[in-house]
Amino acid sequence: MTELVGGNVRRQSGEFTWFEPVEPLGGIGHLVMTTRHGGRSQVPYDSLNLGMHVGDVGERVRLNRIALLKALGRRLQAPVVGEQVHGTTTQLVGELHAGTRWEQNEKPLAATDALVTGSRRLPLVTLVADCVPIALVDPVRQVGGVVHAGWRGLSGGIIESALDALRSTWGSQPSDLIAWIGPSIGACCYEVGEEVSEHFPHDLVSGESGRNHLDLRSATHKRLSGEGLNAENITGLELCTACNPELFFSHRRATKEGLPTTGRQALILWLEPDLGQR
Repeated sequence: MTELVGGNVRRQSGEFTWFEPVEPLGGIGHLVMTTRHGGRSQVPYDSLNLGMHVGDVGERVRLNRIALLKALGRRLQAPVVGEQVHGTTTQLVGELHAGTRWEQNEKPLAATDALVTGSRRLPLVTLVADCVPIALVDPVRQVGGVVHAGWRGLSGGIIESALDALRSTWGSQPSDLIAWIGPSIGACCYEVGEEVSEHFPHDLVSGESGRNHLDLRSATHKRLSGEGLNAENITGLELCTACNPELFFSHRRATKEGLPTTGRQALILWLEPDLGQR
């Protein structure tokens, strides 16, 4: 079953539901944005929690990940996951990294919030529950990456770090890049203190002093544009994670409800230039 949502397709396969662009990014960048539908995790991680670092039973998360990959119906390598710490480190990964941190937490790719690759059918994963998930694709050089961007990462330069890695490794030019911004907490629900809002331009912050609302999505768009990406090449899915409890996990929403933690959804990107081969 499929449904168009804001230029994207909402697709259902068995118990799983995810979003994906109508067309691959640049013809080569295939991605899915998972929801909380499907999976085996229990409250407060119900049901498709893909985060192993949030206190859920590790075996349930592992089974969730394996079942999701099977539901995608693609012949893909084992996905790669970085240890996200709200930092600014980007790592180049290839076929030798396939499966890293996918079925269990491991030491490789520690303190890594962005992954870039030129390998085919190697899924790159970024996990979120309010932070901004970003996919980047350079169709000219047939490379891409994923970025995990919360307010610390955005203000610290995680987007610039990922773009620098694409540029220095393959010569990617910003004008060639295509970006897709996934669901994150909206300004409607993201109330922050001065210690956070002071890191961003005033036009991204609204509300009264001491009760500011930060627009992370617009901050992401501004960073990408500021680095030279063309506005028409920046797309995505404009849904607030906190406003859509039936679809997404939200750390901020869970905190307001008195829950100690919650699950994580994932943006998964892989490069597949040959569209006729599965």
